[in-house]
Amino acid sequence: MTPSSNDPFEHTADWPAELLGEAREVVAYYDALASTYDESRFGHTHGTCLDAIERSLLKEWLVGPRILDLACGTGRFLELASEGVDLSPEMVRHARERWPDKRIHQAPAWRIPVEDGAFDTIFSMHFFMHLRPRTLHFILEECWRLLRPGGLLVFDLPNALRRRRAGPSASHPWHAATTLEDSQLLAHLGSRWRRTGQRGIALAPIHRVPSPLRKALVPAERLLARTPLKHLASYHLVKLEKRA
Repeated sequence: MTPSSNDPFEHTADWPAELLGEAREVVAYYDALASTYDESRFGHTHGTCLDAIERSLLKEWLVGPRILDLACGTGRFLELASEGVDLSPEMVRHARERWPDKRIHQAPAWRIPVEDGAFDTIFSMHFFMHLRPRTLHFILEECWRLLRPGGLLVFDLPNALRRRRAGPSASHPWHAATTLEDSQLLAHLGSRWRRTGQRGIALAPIHRVPSPLRKALVPAERLLARTPLKHLASYHLVKLEKRA
């Protein structure tokens, strides 16, 4: 486990200035939520269904013994990872209490204290959607550094069409504000990445179905997420491969 100060901004003199202000706001938001995050986001019908779908897709795609949960929060998916990282001190504290034997770093996602090529897979849920395009560039570069040749990066983004209809959050405009059309995503990837998979998440409102039927509908949701209907889902899960 990597020791760290309670102040994630203690040593920031060489951080890119454009990332610092954004990071402060996001960390403050999640520090305040940490103690109630799991219950408020995943302790109800919709959250439970979403968790089941996300978990099943991740289990299908994650490979290798060395797996990093990027922006691991309170550790909801750390049983699927060998290590985790998050910048929020409170989120990290909760994750370490939940997983005392896991190595969990408190560090920014664009500067993780791990050697080059350390991981077979990196995954990140409900994180890339909060990042401005320039920030996303820095983090994709760091993920490329941390992955072995042929390693995988898995992350989710909101459906651009649905997000435009919903509009930005009034109190936190950055929250779930980043959506990428296919052409935009491919422009970000350049020649360093190859997209090898895409799935839809939350295509149908199965959380509104009577409880006895929900579990049976999760496999149907997963099946539909492989079809062209995936483009109508609330979120997209993307799998990238690092080119050698």
